[in-house]
Amino acid sequence: MAAALDTWTTNRILFQSHVERAIARQRGSRKQLALIYVDLDRIGQVNHAVGQEFGDQVLVQAAVRLAAALGGHAMPTRVAPDDFLALVEVADFDAAAQLIGRLLERCREPYVIDCLALKVTASIGFSLFPSQADDAAGLMQRAERALYRAKIAGRDCCYPGATA
Repeated sequence: MAAALDTWTTNRILFQSHVERAIARQRGSRKQLALIYVDLDRIGQVNHAVGQEFGDQVLVQAAVRLAAALGGHAMPTRVAPDDFLALVEVADFDAAAQLIGRLLERCREPYVIDCLALKVTASIGFSLFPSQADDAAGLMQRAERALYRAKIAGRDCCYPGATA
């Protein structure tokens, strides 16, 4: 009997399907799609220092902040314990960079839980369709690689995906 898919794998598969449908609708448009990959930095340290229930509350607040910063144009999807993906239509690279700057700022705001202010930042990678990838798998792969570049650079920053 095959093992059931875990929640993160299921969420990732559903998100990739969403990206594939969005790309099909977007072909020929002047606008681009930005795939944004957000990793909350050091959630494990929050869990160890003050408890997992505090870390869970940070994740809930972060999801609300990300959704608000995306302005109703996209909904962040949780694809790992501290990772979110979002897909949003943007005019160009500069518009994507401005949006991601707002996401970083929102994540930097203290998370107040039971009168305790916790500082958690985010690392963000992003890629653009069609300028950096021409399919969902490539778009997700480039965004994930960009995320890892942001983490290697010291966290609390963003990186764009490389062009094909």
